[in-house]
Amino acid sequence: MHKSWFFTAVILIPLIVFIGFGWSGGWAESRSWISGAGAGCAAAAVLRFVYRMLNRRQGSGMPAPFYIGSGIAAGLYAGAVLLEMLLFSLWTTLSVTSYVWSQILTLLGFIILTGTVELSGTYAARQERRDHRSWSKGRDTANRLETIRQKLQSLPEQSRHGHVQEQIRRLEDTLRYSDPNSVPALYEVEQLLLQKISLLEDQVSLIATAVPDQREQLANEALLLIQDIERTARERNSQLLQAKAGST
Repeated sequence: MHKSWFFTAVILIPLIVFIGFGWSGGWAESRSWISGAGAGCAAAAVLRFVYRMLNRRQGSGMPAPFYIGSGIAAGLYAGAVLLEMLLFSLWTTLSVTSYVWSQILTLLGFIILTGTVELSGTYAARQERRDHRSWSKGRDTANRLETIRQKLQSLPEQSRHGHVQEQIRRLEDTLRYSDPNSVPALYEVEQLLLQKISLLEDQVSLIATAVPDQREQLANEALLLIQDIERTARERNSQLLQAKAGST
């Protein structure tokens, strides 16, 4: 409820300021209306910033420095409008047309500056979310391998499969510390990597359910599969480096 009231205030307060300036200088005095328009726009800029701060969790989620930059832009604009009003009251030879253009150019400068800051902030927020998703995906893949290794450790004869566990641990580190970023060109190789990890899960399940005489052979097959996954992971990392080098 308070948000809707505040949004209403963002509209009403600048309008009241505009009418107040016009009334204080006489209804026929154009300079008062121009000052009122400038003061109203400045009030709207400041109130808009406050409103966005109060609702920042529901907006684009810009990083804090960009909100600060947006606030500085609003403050500079309000200060510039106030300075123009003071100068105009002292510099009586300035024409009304010049005063109007002064206010318009100041407003345009504020719009351009604020737009640049907020667009940059929106882009930075999207980039952060994309990086976080990529990092989470890499972490989840490494956690899958950790689960596979723990399942292998739970077997009664787990000491006989220590070499398989060690290879899985190395593969975990390879994936955990690989660059989590991705590009569309890596989609196929990343899907292939996930499919091979699923095959490794199935292979470890076979080891767990097989009779003891068959486990050694299945463990050797698991080693070959792990080596294949490592090659695919290295290929994925190599392609990512090439894609990054090509984009610079």
